[in-house]
Amino acid sequence: MPALTQCDSLCADASKVIIHTVERLADQMHQTSRHLYEHPELSGEEYESSRLLAGLAAAYGFEVEFGVAGLPTAFRAIKRGKVPGPKVAMLAEYDALPVVGHGCGHNWIGTASTFAAIALGEAVTDLPGEVQLIGTPAEETDGHKITMLEAGVFDGVAAAMMMHPSLNTEIAYSSLACISVIAEFHGKSAHAAASPWKGVNALDAMIQLFVNLGLALKQLPPTAKAPGVIHKGGERANVIPEHTVASFSLRGRDREEAELVLRRLIECGEAASRATGARFEWHQDGNIYYEMRPDDGLASIFREAWLSVGGEQPIHHSVPHGSLDIGNLSHRFPCLHPSIRITTDNTIGGHTREFADASISPFAQEQMVRAVQALALTGLGVLTGHPAFNDQRG
Repeated sequence: MPALTQCDSLCADASKVIIHTVERLADQMHQTSRHLYEHPELSGEEYESSRLLAGLAAAYGFEVEFGVAGLPTAFRAIKRGKVPGPKVAMLAEYDALPVVGHGCGHNWIGTASTFAAIALGEAVTDLPGEVQLIGTPAEETDGHKITMLEAGVFDGVAAAMMMHPSLNTEIAYSSLACISVIAEFHGKSAHAAASPWKGVNALDAMIQLFVNLGLALKQLPPTAKAPGVIHKGGERANVIPEHTVASFSLRGRDREEAELVLRRLIECGEAASRATGARFEWHQDGNIYYEMRPDDGLASIFREAWLSVGGEQPIHHSVPHGSLDIGNLSHRFPCLHPSIRITTDNTIGGHTREFADASISPFAQEQMVRAVQALALTGLGVLTGHPAFNDQRG
């Protein structure tokens, strides 16, 4: 039976409890992931999803508190060990995307974190410490882990961890910083054919912003990115648009680089305003996501555990991925966010219907069993003072 290196007999017994618990609950795990897949809820609207996951924790002896940090779909579930000790937090995400549903695989994430907490909770009764399952809504939009961090929800946590489904298995997963922005132009309507000179075209200004920003990015580092989408561009072709709205996701290797991209956006918007006469406004939308700083100690324990339960050799990818609100947590205390391969089809991309479908495939289900075991074993390492984690603490 796989067990963490240098475990004493108590730790070895706890490892066996974790392995057997996950195996025993595998069918329930898959049913939970499929249910979330079939009932996607957008950011901030995850009422059924959050109650499903919190209810599972409660059924296995966790004390559940809803509405933490003033967020109606956030929760914290706690199961305490034999005596006080380190607090390990498993982070559950469960918000879906418009159009593509769980195209980011948060049905997989929420399920994996919940059952990792349950498995570790089954073992903690004979151990020091505390297992927390923290439901963190709106990762795709406002980044409510950050809201919860600032509200003190994570105070006293020794380590926080979760996993993300992916095209590759990677343990020391890094990410880009991100600033979400809403940009608007205010013009003046007029007849687009009979008297366009009487209007001020807010759509022309918005298009100019996109073009200018695209050109500006050529002179920035390759980690600087500024994808955007126009939400409002006008109503009819024969009416000069008087108001346009777009959102941008401004990213960089760290917060400073993301702020550089923001300055370029502001400069480009102001230039478009001068060129067209439309008034430019912008405001930040949601929390700023910091870059992820994976903890070497936690990564080492997870790698050991992942391989011990039959996981594939992870890759090392030096280029940061998307953006994560767990990044802010990783600047305060040790965090882990490995990615786990859930498909053998490398033509599939994230944030697609195909990726959502892959999250409930037989291969993804097999990977989830191993991943949940490895994540719970990593939490066990924190509770029992695994040398790799303690060495990192200095």
